[in-house]
Amino acid sequence: MSGQVHALEVDGFVTSNGRDDAITDFAAGNLSPAKHAVMSCVIELNPKAAKKAAFETDVAATMMSDIRPVPLSPLFIGETLAKLPARGSHTPAANDTPRERCAPKPLRDLMGGQGLRDIEWKSLVPGVAVHDVLGNRRTRDGDRLYLLRAKGGISMPVHSHNGEEWTLILSGSYLADGRIYSRGDLHIEDETTEHAPQISEGEDCICLVMTQGPLKMKSWLPRIVQQVVGI
Repeated sequence: MSGQVHALEVDGFVTSNGRDDAITDFAAGNLSPAKHAVMSCVIELNPKAAKKAAFETDVAATMMSDIRPVPLSPLFIGETLAKLPARGSHTPAANDTPRERCAPKPLRDLMGGQGLRDIEWKSLVPGVAVHDVLGNRRTRDGDRLYLLRAKGGISMPVHSHNGEEWTLILSGSYLADGRIYSRGDLHIEDETTEHAPQISEGEDCICLVMTQGPLKMKSWLPRIVQQVVGI
């Protein structure tokens, strides 16, 4: 693994290379839709992150109170309500297990009310599958959001990134950068680092992943596979 990685814990979620301003950007409305979705899920899963987000939101609201208000369009409320999902559109099944309920509500809303057990996974290679949420993994520009499921005990190939990679653990865990990342941890890397997460034994690891371009595989075989599977 690269010696350039400096992972640290910031108010209960994990970043690298000092990238500790994600919640501040969230509160200020400065995140892309994909990053905003990830942070919304982090806040639901992680009480410490939720507390920090509430504080940052209060600060942002105080600053906005000094801004001269602008009247809203008379159609604003109606158009906004029309875009919201209908209440009661998704009722969890009676036999839902904790594993199946591990998708945070913001993610379920993005997937039309589906839980993790409802979606169709696309197998990439043996032991690894994905499900697209926002954007297209095959495009080279712009944030994209997808779910990744990796079988317990496997190791991901050594890679770095085009731009940032945000990984929120929904279930299971993995080892990377000398640290175990588990449910509720947000792991942020960028193009200056490379790693090869090792999935913990005993349980599949399901992550919500935001990337800003294709991964940069270090070995030739993963690069060939990447051209086929598009990740």
